[in-house]
Amino acid sequence: MEEEIKAILQQVLLRILEKDGILGLYAGYSATLLRNLPAGILSYSSFEYLKGFVLRSTGKGNLDPIESVCCGAFAGAISASLTTPLDVVKTRFMTQVQAQGANKITEMARQILMEEGWKGLTRGVGPRVLHSACFSAIGYFAFETARMAILNQYIEQRKEALIDEAVQNQ
Repeated sequence: MEEEIKAILQQVLLRILEKDGILGLYAGYSATLLRNLPAGILSYSSFEYLKGFVLRSTGKGNLDPIESVCCGAFAGAISASLTTPLDVVKTRFMTQVQAQGANKITEMARQILMEEGWKGLTRGVGPRVLHSACFSAIGYFAFETARMAILNQYIEQRKEALIDEAVQNQ
């Protein structure tokens, strides 16, 4: 079974290289950047906004773990829902045969709109939002937990250094 998969992958690789050259391996890369950059910006800024809102509402200095998970999930959902049209264009761009179809991102978006309407640009929004919400919840929880652990460790080391300095100056 594993050998069959290897053989199929080699055939696919060779077909791409024969048909489109080395650039065929990077089909859709610009569309991927076009999706990932706004998605990252939206996700991070949404998380920071939601985090600030929760901290102001609770009067605390840091998020509790469940708050971090919820803010992360909402941030991921917001980002995914707003960038789904870019994801659809990216996916179509990467899976099309290079010789046919659109060769520019704007042409691909226009083609989808003409053939499928606005519904075509939102295809898969539900699963994408669910996936991104779960992924972001875990990611931002891990980030906030690591950030707090590093910050607390730094504060402890700084306190010890100040105490040592004070003792030496006496």
